[in-house]
Amino acid sequence: MDNNRLTFKESKLVSVIGFNLFFASISSALPEWSTKFWLINTTVAMFFIIRTAYAWLTMTDSKRYFSIGSYGMIFMMAFVGAQPIIRLLWIGESHLWILFVVTWLLLFIVTHLSKWKIGKMFKDPFDSKGGRIFHILFLIVIILLPFIMIFTSQEGTTIAEQYIEFMAMGAVAYIISLFCLFMLPAFLIKPEEMDSL
Repeated sequence: MDNNRLTFKESKLVSVIGFNLFFASISSALPEWSTKFWLINTTVAMFFIIRTAYAWLTMTDSKRYFSIGSYGMIFMMAFVGAQPIIRLLWIGESHLWILFVVTWLLLFIVTHLSKWKIGKMFKDPFDSKGGRIFHILFLIVIILLPFIMIFTSQEGTTIAEQYIEFMAMGAVAYIISLFCLFMLPAFLIKPEEMDSL
């Protein structure tokens, strides 16, 4: 374990700040600019920026520090990745947006409750039961993705014409968001805890 605090350059804090604020801003502009979403996304981004900066100031374990920073950035990807399809379905007055929100929240809760199994899966991706399940799920999602895109595009027929093109992109971003959620809990496990799994 490194007992010296990382230098500012080594901390990659500038990258963390840029990454989080970039995703907060770009997602607020899709499919159209929303000040409300920008405020929400920027608040979430600032929380993780401050948390990462605090970790840099107080921690000497570089592995743990980078785990905290990575958690924040991946959470941002998961958080904003789910938004385009939800916003589009809302604009199109489809109640499917509720299903997408509930699915996201349930996966967030379930994965965090199963963080030890997920950690073991990351440690032994091919030998653990969880790792094999993840690979099967990944294959299923890849097979189902075209059907999800077609279904959401059809569901978006009530959306103003200029937004329909975003439906497939929104479906892909949502799937990526779910995979980010699946990875998140592993970054909460301390290095010494990961070694004991």
